[in-house]
Amino acid sequence: MKPFIDPTAGELVVSWEQYHALIEHLALLIHDRGCPFDQVVALSRGGLRVGDVISRLFNRPLVVMAVSSYGGANGREQGGVRVGQNLAHTCPRLGAHLLLVDDLADRGTTLGAATTWLRRSIRPDSLTTAVLWLKRHSALRPHIWAMELPASPWILQPFERYEQLTPAGLLRQIAGSSA
Repeated sequence: MKPFIDPTAGELVVSWEQYHALIEHLALLIHDRGCPFDQVVALSRGGLRVGDVISRLFNRPLVVMAVSSYGGANGREQGGVRVGQNLAHTCPRLGAHLLLVDDLADRGTTLGAATTWLRRSIRPDSLTTAVLWLKRHSALRPHIWAMELPASPWILQPFERYEQLTPAGLLRQIAGSSA
């Protein structure tokens, strides 16, 4: 099985159905690769949904790692990378083989910072990286990716609508749809 290639320029608008299908494709690529892993480390926030599904499909514990690099207007500006100093998990101890997942490798800085932190702090025997989208200009290439984006579009993921929505706005939407 191979990654998909999407030549989209501008914005790539992804539906929930497409998003879940891409996570499932990534899971099959991970399975085909046959890389062993004891836990799935999901980068918060973009990798949380990816990590949850992979964790469930492979019946492995989910570990959450807080890393942030986007902010600014509409969350579309990549700035300095901030890495949390602890992992959230319920495992008695982390295994020697980790699978690190995120939604995308844009420039590769977030994935690179997370990889460096894990190697220095946890020192796993193996660390495999996997993402849904790999942009061509990424300085760091993950081990596994579901879709390559040669034109490097902005990816409008289905959950991004919540970044512009407030509880009051949600109430207005619900009230408007029931009228």
